[in-house]
This record gives sequence, structure tokens and C-alpha cells, in this order.
Amino acid sequence: MHTNHQVTDDQRGFTLIEVMVVVAIIGILVAVAVPQYQDYIARGRVVEGLNLASSAKLAVTEAYASKGPSPMDRVTQESFSFTPTRSVKDIEILASGAIAIDYQTSVAPDGKNSLILIPTNEPDVASPRAIDLSQNNLVTWSGGWSCRSEQTNLPAKLLPAECRVGK
Repeated sequence: MHTNHQVTDDQRGFTLIEVMVVVAIIGILVAVAVPQYQDYIARGRVVEGLNLASSAKLAVTEAYASKGPSPMDRVTQESFSFTPTRSVKDIEILASGAIAIDYQTSVAPDGKNSLILIPTNEPDVASPRAIDLSQNNLVTWSGGWSCRSEQTNLPAKLLPAECRVGK
């Protein structure tokens, strides 16, 4: 037996309220997801800078091993240079041996876009003490590095977990 069903106008499609609810839900999801995604991308760019700084760390380590305490910015001039990338504006070896990684404004705004790697004998403590490699210190540097520097001004949400001060 076959029944003939007629479709009335109020049974077709979606009502305006249903469409508005779906659009509101999508809007809320986008409002939460987009900033999270942007932070995720920026954190990846911060890690890129840390990886690119490995050659600067090597230059400082070799200069300290061969010349001892010296102004590291001068003694590493010939062994390290940096070409800016899409994410990293500059990597600079400071006189103390610390390495400043400056990120492009696409990662963080100017004035809040620097991560500082410091030479230290205590890389695993929450707030390591930096060793100034340009001075004759009472202690010898063991070759350790830490990205947990008080001089870093990059927003904490962009730092890898091991670089957050007070870990």
C-alpha cells in the first residue's frame, strides 16, 4: 500500500533561527580557534630561532675554549654571521657571550620580541645565573646554556616550556 505524502512549505529547509544558531556557534569556534592557532604558529617560529642560534652557541663555545675569557662579540665576528629569515630578524652574540635572538614583528611586536640565551653552569635550575664570558670569572664555564633569562622580553605564552622563568 502506497501513501501519498504531500510536503508543505513549513517542512522544507531550515528556519532563520536555526541558521542564526549555526552561524553563532561557528563564530564562537572561530573566535577561540584563530588566536590559539596564531600562538601555535608563533611558538613554532620561536623554536626556529632557537635552532638557528645553535651555530652562534658553537661559535661562542669554540672561542671560549680557544681564547678564554674575551669579549665574545669581537672574537666570534669571523666565525658567525646571520642572514634574517621570515621569522627571525637577527641573532647577535653579545660581549658577555649571551646570544640575543630578535624575532620579526610577525612573531611578536617590536620591543617584546627578544629571547636571550645565556651561558651558565646551571642550565636546569629555574633562574640560572649567567656567566659573563668577557670577564675573568672565579668559575670556569662548563659550556651550559639556558634560555631562561630575565632579559628575555618575548611573551611567556610564546616561549617553549623549558624557557619560561620560574619553571
